[in-house]
Amino acid sequence: MGSLIGSVRRFGLDGPPYEVTGIADAGPAGEARMRIHLLESNEDADYPVEDILTDPTDG
Repeated sequence: MGSLIGSVRRFGLDGPPYEVTGIADAGPAGEARMRIHLLESNEDADYPVEDILTDPTDG
């Protein structure tokens, strides 16, 4: 999971870009999550690793 840190991805093919910034606590169902920073809105959020791995890289 650490190798995802610093990568920039998009929510789907045309979604906004985000950068993976760190490891987050597990989700309510125990799923692994990472901390992301949404580049357009300057917000931070936790996002499932499974979803990150299916989102396309940006650049």
